[in-house]
Amino acid sequence: MNELIRLILPVDGKVMPLSEVNDYLFNKKIMGEGIAIYPEGNFIYSPADGEITLVYEYKHAIAIKTKEGIQILIHVGIDSVKLEGRGFANYVKVGDKVKCGDKLMFFDKEFIEMNVSPIIPIVITNSELIDNIDINYKASKVGETLLTITMIK
Repeated sequence: MNELIRLILPVDGKVMPLSEVNDYLFNKKIMGEGIAIYPEGNFIYSPADGEITLVYEYKHAIAIKTKEGIQILIHVGIDSVKLEGRGFANYVKVGDKVKCGDKLMFFDKEFIEMNVSPIIPIVITNSELIDNIDINYKASKVGETLLTITMIK
């Protein structure tokens, strides 16, 4: 039987397909398979147990690698690199071990929304390890199951 991995919703909000994101790298799935969230909260929590492998210098993007090898990129905002870190604060650094539900980031949703799109793509950057992804579009609160991933044997 293939291994199943469950990722939780890392921020309160509305789940939407990547195809609705107004960014070529995400909506054409060039960055990987995944979903996007229109956030209602101001904090990002870890969607899974793992290790922080990237904290972008402008604080708007974090990557986590799970023990199964899945690499998850959480990118807060579209074109948010333009904000040069304003409106963001990180609670983790590269190499930190995190548990599912640990607080990773604060973002000032209102400030971001005034300057860029607040949509948060969440992508699996090594999708070649995945056989199937089930998306729970009804999830809206942190901690609810967002993705159930079936690994390739």
